[in-house]
Amino acid sequence: MDVNNNVALKVNNISKSYGKNIILKDVSFSVFTGDIVGIIGPNGSGKSTLAKIILGFDLDYKGEVVFSDDVRIAYVPQFSNSSKYALPLSVYEFIRSTANSYYGSKERININKIVKTLQHVGLDERYLEQNVYSLSGGERQRVFIARALLNNPNFILLDEPLASVDYMSRNELYALLRHLNQTHNITMMMISHDIDSIVDISDSVFCLDELAIKKYAKKDFKIDTKKIKNICKI
Repeated sequence: MDVNNNVALKVNNISKSYGKNIILKDVSFSVFTGDIVGIIGPNGSGKSTLAKIILGFDLDYKGEVVFSDDVRIAYVPQFSNSSKYALPLSVYEFIRSTANSYYGSKERININKIVKTLQHVGLDERYLEQNVYSLSGGERQRVFIARALLNNPNFILLDEPLASVDYMSRNELYALLRHLNQTHNITMMMISHDIDSIVDISDSVFCLDELAIKKYAKKDFKIDTKKIKNICKI
């Protein structure tokens, strides 16, 4: 299936089941190049399953996921409270581990590239030796975003990017994501169950609920956020 030049991602009739339990049924939508798109829905609506399918982590599904030929995708995972018990890693080690997977060898990693990537998210070299899990929620999320930026992506999928982030840091992250979107022309897809944390930054929102997907453009959800909450059962 071909995609138009201005379409970064085309999802066509995606269906997914676990035994008799249907998770997604004939889900279709497009993400246009340069847009920020929110995927919302209540817990259990299939948001995480859809993300895994788009990222290629789950190949057992029906339908098609097609990216435009020039898409370079990166992923910002959700931070969970259990993550704090992971092996202690400095910011440098955490980002370098991703660099190794991209570039294949430690010798090809340039620390200046890592520092420059941190600067893109408002951090500097002073953070290199700090433990990732000792950082504040906002700082840690910036490090996660920096790690995603290392491979120079033009499409980023973020899973609950504002979870465990206080209100002030949330607004700062809004500004950062919009800056990356506009300045570096990075298309973004954000998975969330919290419509209030998504609507202000998104160009459009897709609501997953009861196996169906509904689209709301900016003009729709600015006026009718309460209605969307009711429809999406959020």
